[in-house]
Amino acid sequence: MNFKNVFAMTLASAAIALAQQAAPAQQPASGFETPAQAAPAAETPAAQPAEQPTVAQESAPAETSAQAPEAAAPAPAASAAPVAQPPVAQASAAPAEAPAVKEEPVPEPVREPTAFDVLHGSAYNTVGNEAAADNVDGLLGRPDLFFGKKFFYIEPAAERGVVSLGRFFAAMDISGDLGRATAGYASNGFGAEVRLGLGQYAIDGDNGKKSGSIAGDDWGFTVSKVLGKVVAVISTDWETFQDENNVEPKVGKSTEEAYRDLNVNMTVSNAPSGVKHFWSAGVGFVRHENEQKVGGDVVNDNVDSHIKVSPFFNYGVVAMQNSKARLLLGLNSSVPVYYYDEQERIDSTSGDTVKTKLTDIGVDLAPNVLGEVLLGSHVMLFGEATYRWRVFDYTKGTDETDDEYTAMESVSNQVRATVGFRYQYEDWIACEFAFGDSFFTDTKSIFNGEGVFVSFGGFIYF
Repeated sequence: MNFKNVFAMTLASAAIALAQQAAPAQQPASGFETPAQAAPAAETPAAQPAEQPTVAQESAPAETSAQAPEAAAPAPAASAAPVAQPPVAQASAAPAEAPAVKEEPVPEPVREPTAFDVLHGSAYNTVGNEAAADNVDGLLGRPDLFFGKKFFYIEPAAERGVVSLGRFFAAMDISGDLGRATAGYASNGFGAEVRLGLGQYAIDGDNGKKSGSIAGDDWGFTVSKVLGKVVAVISTDWETFQDENNVEPKVGKSTEEAYRDLNVNMTVSNAPSGVKHFWSAGVGFVRHENEQKVGGDVVNDNVDSHIKVSPFFNYGVVAMQNSKARLLLGLNSSVPVYYYDEQERIDSTSGDTVKTKLTDIGVDLAPNVLGEVLLGSHVMLFGEATYRWRVFDYTKGTDETDDEYTAMESVSNQVRATVGFRYQYEDWIACEFAFGDSFFTDTKSIFNGEGVFVSFGGFIYF
């Protein structure tokens, strides 16, 4: 090897060494770090991203890179790049969010009192429209309505008087052939009343005993309770519809008569919360007894003792209204089911014992309409009409000849219309009249109580 070759190799080695010192520190392609690069990374929090070298760092000599731990320490604070924070730090640093706006519940519509919402007598709403204003019959049928009302009502044709003192109330009327007294108490949302028409007698003599009841003998009560948006009412009456005479002689066969009804009604209504639409639903139960027994055997031919169960639903709506008039439409419906007692009879021809039985199911509809108009501030006119329709009736039974039979029918059996007049002076007196068809067809019976005046009554308000 000559001297030139040795000198050339020495210069090349020196150049390579100088080039390595002048080149910037770079991360190997394998992903491993050099000791100089690992030192600053160890001081950087794990959540912070590794910083990229600045332009000054890229051009710095190897000695400067060796001092990177001291020089690079303040770099993160001076860097404009965002620094990732732990979740807790972010939550504390983030501005407080505005509280969510709580949505207020939309108030439900409330029925505002109008000039039509006055207490009426029996002349008003004889069709039983659910949307109509209260009348005296409605108060006696739902006693909690007496609360806060102070008035005296008299109805001569019906021989009835009602007085309310705001909480305590009383009524006098006729039940059958007897006078009946009613007394009750009302508070806010609750009312109760009891009724009594007493007609009983008992005789005990040397020849035997005799007892009975007079037609109209009545024992009953009504309770009403407001439960939120609805009101529940239960009513019961045990009433004699014909004179009963029971005889127990010392000698001979005894005689026993049963002419009575047990009525139970349970009703739920939206009357406390109704605004435009009103309804009531419930069920009625009747135990009807019509029997005359001699020596324990039934002898009367018109026996119709039965049990009646009648679910019902009534609906009324304020169809049209302005400041001077309104029109109410309604539909009363029921499904009466009759279960007649099985009767045993002796056939007069053959002498055989035969049994008769009967079941009847019906569907009744009674659409009705009530219109009323205000004439000034003292006079109100009202007219009513109802149409009673037995939509469907199915009967199945066994007759006295032991033959089975079925019968079906549909009957529109009655239309009724009345017109009424109300006069009220200030807030302390009012009177009402309602006229039926006889007023226009038979003027001779205007004041004899034969239906010309459907009702005539007057109020004194306090």
